[in-house]
Amino acid sequence: MESTGPSEAEVQALIRTISIPAIQKPVLQSICVANGLAKTGNKSDLQRRIQDLIRECKNNADDPRFRQVRDCVFKHAPVHASVTASMHLPPTTSQPLQQKTGLYPPASSQNPAHYAMSGYAPGGSYGVPTRNREPPLQHQSFTYKPSPFYEIKYRIGDVKTCEAMAQHRHSVTLPIKAGDHPMLQECITDPTMRVMIFCAGGNTGAQDISFPHQSELKVNDGDIKANLRGLKNKPGSTRPVDITASLRLKPLSYQNNIEFTYALTQKKFYLGLYICKSTPVDALVGQIQKKIRKESVITEIAKKANDPDVVATSQNLSLKCPLSYMRLSLPCRALSCSHIQCFDATSYLQLQEQGPQWICPVCNKPAPFDQLAVDEYVREILVETSESVEQVTIEPDGKWAAPGMQRAAKSESHEASFLDDEDFVISEYPRSRNQSNGTPARAGTVAGLIGTPTTNSRDSSAMPRSATSNKRTLPEVIDLTFSDDDDEPPARPMKRQNYGSNGYSGSY
Repeated sequence: MESTGPSEAEVQALIRTISIPAIQKPVLQSICVANGLAKTGNKSDLQRRIQDLIRECKNNADDPRFRQVRDCVFKHAPVHASVTASMHLPPTTSQPLQQKTGLYPPASSQNPAHYAMSGYAPGGSYGVPTRNREPPLQHQSFTYKPSPFYEIKYRIGDVKTCEAMAQHRHSVTLPIKAGDHPMLQECITDPTMRVMIFCAGGNTGAQDISFPHQSELKVNDGDIKANLRGLKNKPGSTRPVDITASLRLKPLSYQNNIEFTYALTQKKFYLGLYICKSTPVDALVGQIQKKIRKESVITEIAKKANDPDVVATSQNLSLKCPLSYMRLSLPCRALSCSHIQCFDATSYLQLQEQGPQWICPVCNKPAPFDQLAVDEYVREILVETSESVEQVTIEPDGKWAAPGMQRAAKSESHEASFLDDEDFVISEYPRSRNQSNGTPARAGTVAGLIGTPTTNSRDSSAMPRSATSNKRTLPEVIDLTFSDDDDEPPARPMKRQNYGSNGYSGSY
């Protein structure tokens, strides 16, 4: 009997299995090598090659070849392949009906359907519910706003609905065994894989992370110290809670209990547990590829200086980060920023990791990660200046100068003018009739204070004077050390002679 080839349902099921994001690139490469396909390229290239091979088996009605490819996929990715295969099993009467809870059935080793569900994809996007399983409600389809610090890979268990509690406290428990979730083993081998708890205040569209205002979290009866509120009056500034260090992933049979307690809520919240791929700050700094060219910065400075409504003056540019007050290491600003003042990339990303706002600290404009750029103009200033320089002066034409360079330029110009002042024509000082011979030396000393060489010879003071000379003459120096008190007193008048013996003169 001629083979009819694989059925369409089998082909589509295997194609969906290959498309699951949870299957890592090394697994896809192993499948390609086992089936004689090239293993080069990225993950999407590998998936496309395997899917084309599956379709080729369908078009050629080559059922043995299809079985071979399927067995290879089941061998290298048993969890994901069994998930897809179980989705197409006919329903049995022994399978109990699920209650209308809006959640998928509880996780178990026999039904690990939640492995194939990404936190950024609508719930159930990789699975087709059976006839006896209720489809997920709308809150299963919401997503979280992406972040450069982490990427959601898998969801562990179901999303729990936290009902509104206006007056009482309520607790939600998430029991987890590492044996029921093989993907948790990646957190042991790869330190960048983290287990995080997310919470959202809505069930439609892209949601910010938002926990109830009064809430606390415990893992295995131990309190988790985390900021569940974020920044005051700043929606979206809350981070997911990393509980990887508090979980016991060995032995596989150990049951971890995650208890979330909250109170005084007026609306529902939706709590979920996810495995995320984290990216450290240093790696993100290296991913900033956009540049702001030096020429464009100078052009912008000159354009503002040529504005007739603005008086162009020099401006000071600080080489310190406005966040850390340390010298800039990698000067950055957003492409939408109109100022030349930069902030340090590492300091900015560290601040956003603690409380994401993505606001420029200089102008308060949005500065998301994909809009950050390195300012090459400021970067050149940092390279050409020493570590002790804290600011430079930017001229209207875009040229810059450090404070030390400015003082050196002023010192050179002052020295040049000082040398010109030495070329004086010294006139001979008038002497007073009572001035001693030491006075010229005293005057010479005073003149020496302003740059005139001191000498006791008359040759320097007897230089010819020219009325047509363009040289400046030294102003006349008045010696205030002499006064009229130094002159000799006038001679006293002679006494009148006494010609009488007794001092009486008269006639007898």
